Formats: sequence, structure tokens, C-alpha cells
Amino acid sequence: MRIPEEILMAAAKQLDADCGIGGEGKESRIVTAKNGTVFRRAPYFAPKAYMTDEAFGELVRETLEKETGIRPRIYEGIDPFFRGIVFMGRSRILAGEEIFDQCVKELGSLKNPEWLCQFSSLGHLNAMLRRHGRNIEDVRLNFLPCDSGMKKEAAASEDVTASFEVRLLEAEELEERKNRGEFGGGAFRHAVCGSQFTPDVLAAAAVLDGRIVGIAGATEDCSTMWQIGVDVESGQRGRGISSILVRLLKDEILRRGKIPFYATSQSHVVSMDTAVSAGFLPAWSEIYVSSGKY
Repeated sequence: MRIPEEILMAAAKQLDADCGIGGEGKESRIVTAKNGTVFRRAPYFAPKAYMTDEAFGELVRETLEKETGIRPRIYEGIDPFFRGIVFMGRSRILAGEEIFDQCVKELGSLKNPEWLCQFSSLGHLNAMLRRHGRNIEDVRLNFLPCDSGMKKEAAASEDVTASFEVRLLEAEELEERKNRGEFGGGAFRHAVCGSQFTPDVLAAAAVLDGRIVGIAGATEDCSTMWQIGVDVESGQRGRGISSILVRLLKDEILRRGKIPFYATSQSHVVSMDTAVSAGFLPAWSEIYVSSGKY
């Protein structure tokens, strides 16, 4: 199994843009270290304290999109002071002016850039960030679809899906159900996010006796890539429902000409198993930084 080359190329272009890499006339702000890591000096942003989360996020998005020509992935509460992405062995780093030179010196000298997310490297990085009022918020492992179907899992899914109905829910229906309170109280919060930055656009739901018991949802994180999240009621877990819903949603997203991706914490092995069973392979790790109340 492997990730198709066209998906890797499209993802690489997007991840460059997420770190402000790309476009013309920005060479003076970009440094490539001897180990191949590409560093981008972060643009100046007005203090977040004077803006709402939404206004600050839109400012970051508009600034980076203007420079690269590609809409970046922006998430609520994430500070653009630092962003680190390790994709297929190559690192991209967006760093604020205050730490840029130090990042180039220290992270650019790592013997193996793909070890950026090693505990020792993360600990040193977090100490650097804390001196400037930031800290590492999360390190996530991201998956992209592979070109080989999971025949064993697909065959097994026929028995499982016989006990419930699977429905595709478009954005309009998802919004209607949210307004009716069907996803209230934190139910299916990983699948139906309700974020302004990453709107819910599609979902695959497992319906039993007229009630949704599991759902895999997709958010439009950028113009080319949709992220999949999944939740299943506790009483229905352990039956393979998550991987079935994720696989069905992945295939539908691909049919619509978008690239599905799946993200989880680097310690969430159960979630990783869901991704692999649904036909994904690990592709990149990403370091997010937060400040203030986050």
C-alpha cells in the first residue's frame, strides 16, 4: 500500500502554504537549513488580545493566503508564532521574529529533521516558547488515503452494516440537525465540530431504530483538503463501526474531488487503528502552539 503521488504532491503544496511558504518575493523571509528544514519568518500580527478569536484567525488566514495564493488551514486558539510540520521526512517551520534565528540554529542542525517530534526536541522547543508566553498545545499525527482498498475490512463490514442503516448527511441537513439540538451536550463533538474556521460539510451516519448511534463527519479545512473525525456511542463501540463510517466517508470525499485526511493525537492508538482500517496511512506530524487562555 502507498499514498498516491498526486495526493502527496497536493498535500505538500497545502502544507507549505500552511507555514507561509510559497508565492513570490518572500525569499528573504525563508531559510533552508543544511538538514533540509525550511524555515519561514512569520509575518507580524497585531496583538491577539485586542481581537476576537474569529477576527484574529481571519487576519492570519488572509495574510498567509495573500502571500502564498493558497488558503491555509487555520484552527481556533492556535497561535501562528510557531507551527511545525514534518511531512514524509521533510520539516517546515513557521516561526516568529523573536525565535526565528534560534529555531534555524537549533532545529536546523538536527541530524534527522523527522525527529522534530521526539520528546527531547519537543521539551527544548516548549522551553523556548514559554519564554515568549506560548506553549505546545498539541502534536498530531495526520493520515492520508492509500491506493489499496482494505478488502478484509470491507468484507467484514457487510455483516456489521446489516444491523444499521448508513446515511450521507449533507451540510444543510447537518446544520438543521445541529439547530434541533441533536448534537448538543458534546455528542459526536469529534465528528460535528461547528467551527467557523472549519465548517461541517458532509457526514456518514450509522442509524439504528431511527436514531444516530455513530457518525463520521468532514470539515472543510481548506479548499482542497477535508478532515474526517468520528464518534460512536459507547454502547456501540468495539464493532468496527468507526472504521466503516470513516472508510465510506473517505471514499465519498475522493469522489467529490477533495483530499480526505484524518488526524489524531500521537498517543491515541485506537484512533490510529481506525484510520489504518479505513484505508489511510500516516503522512505527517504537526506541532501546534497556543498562548493566553489556551
